[in-house]
Amino acid sequence: MELSLKDKSVLVTGGNRGIGLAIALAFADEGANVAICGRDKVALAAAKSEIKARNVKAHTIAADLFTAEGCERAVLETTDAFGGLNVLVSNASTNIGGTLESLTDDQAIERVMGKTLAAMRLSRVALPHLRDAGGGRIICIGGTAARTPGKTSLPSGLGNSSLVNFVKHFSNDVGPENITVNVVHPPFTKTDRYPARLQARAEQLNVSLEEAEASFVADFPIGRIVEPADIAPMVLFLASPQAAAVTGQAVAIDGGSSQIVTY
Repeated sequence: MELSLKDKSVLVTGGNRGIGLAIALAFADEGANVAICGRDKVALAAAKSEIKARNVKAHTIAADLFTAEGCERAVLETTDAFGGLNVLVSNASTNIGGTLESLTDDQAIERVMGKTLAAMRLSRVALPHLRDAGGGRIICIGGTAARTPGKTSLPSGLGNSSLVNFVKHFSNDVGPENITVNVVHPPFTKTDRYPARLQARAEQLNVSLEEAEASFVADFPIGRIVEPADIAPMVLFLASPQAAAVTGQAVAIDGGSSQIVTY
């Protein structure tokens, strides 16, 4: 399938590692120019080198997306570097879990601020540039806790479910302008955080690392844990002209691990 992404201008927040980096590299493989945003300057520099190795333009932005200024700068630096914006991938997030009793108020709302509000601010700043381009794509990455609550997933459930609600509202507003807005739901994914989670699981169950991994895999009908590279193809499809009629949707790339029926 021809995705027609060559020479497009793309911003991927949280693009310096994990799912975001896999998405950024996939866009670069299609010939898109890619800007990535994050807070770890060392990881940003390493990711930039990987993107540039694909013979496309790369740009990095060190910004705090918990602030309106950081969101604005991420978009404006991208448009300055590439001369415009075609695709926004709002992926950046925080890693916090807990229950109502274990979380402070600030911790409970952190994912809403860092996920939903950041996506709203980024989209607001990006909108004039997408209009200037004659249309565009916004893809928000938000985990399956929006659909399937876990024991300590309250913060991510709040952030991701509110993200889906925002996307549905916003997609209705901008649909007539050839701008689509969608959510991609990854599950627990084998990112750079995986070794620490695996070690914690082994200690929790008092089993070996191999047994701990098997307990994770058991949740995935496909027989393996989803990896960042599994998420990227759906994001690229949603960013392409082939997905012009897909908007306001939330698509799970979860290896079948979300045991719910949606229709």
